[in-house]
This record gives sequence, structure tokens and C-alpha cells, in this order.
Amino acid sequence: LPDALLSVLSVFFRKIFVLQLVGLVLTYNFIDCDFEKIRWKYQEVIYQALEKYMDGTRSTEFSHPVYCADPPDCLARIERLTLHRIRGCASGAREAFAEGTVAALAAECPGYAAAPINNTQAKKKRKKRGVTTNKCREQVAHLIGLWRRFSRIS
Repeated sequence: LPDALLSVLSVFFRKIFVLQLVGLVLTYNFIDCDFEKIRWKYQEVIYQALEKYMDGTRSTEFSHPVYCADPPDCLARIERLTLHRIRGCASGAREAFAEGTVAALAAECPGYAAAPINNTQAKKKRKKRGVTTNKCREQVAHLIGLWRRFSRIS
């Protein structure tokens, strides 16, 4: 029995390792983006959508340091936080700020393509979501910090 368990665990961890490598390879690097145009789109479109989402929340309620090394790093973190679900908060991928972010990245980053989202899943989540939780607002506050950092260093 122990040998069989070791064999199964070995295969399991090997598959996890391969999936992690595939995820790293498939990640866009944002080096060839037009940072100036993305910054302009943030200021003109995305910023307002983020502020509307956070309406009624004090700016200091979720204050924590935000860091990204350079514009490509900032955009990678912004994309990950915008499009991927975190525990306790449904994916914000269908929010106005997310759609603006994806549109800006697609227009100004050659070869960029956001991961497709299943529309039926998004509709189900929208129905269940109801009230925006503090966890979601904390995620968006972190996103605002990343966008501000991106605007300063790009």
C-alpha cells in the first residue's frame, strides 16, 4: 500500500509541476506595450470605473503598501488581480474597470489576448454576487494602488 501511495503522489506532484510551468510560459510579459497610451486610458476611463466601484468606501479603509518594479510588472499584477478570482470575492472580470483594462491592454500590447471567460458562469456569478463584499473592495483598492504606481513610473 505505501508503494502505491508513493507512486500516485509522485504522478500527482509531477502533473502539478507541469501545470505550473505551462502557466508561467503562457503569461504575457507586457514589455512591448505602449505605456503612455495605457496610462492615458487609465486616467480617462479605468480610473472613473474603479472609483464608481469603490463609491462610499473611505480611501484609508484598505490602505496597505503596493509595489511593482516597473511598468511591465505593474501591468502583469494588474491583469492578474483584475481577471482572476480570489477567495471570498467573485471575479471582477465583468466589471466596467476590468473591461476597460482588457480593452486597453488588447489595444496597446501587441499579441495580448486575455483569457476567455465563460459567459454562463459570469451570469450565474452576477446573480449570486449581490452586495459587494469588503474582500472585493480590498482587492479593488489594491488594484487602484497598482494603477497609481504604474502611472507614476511609466
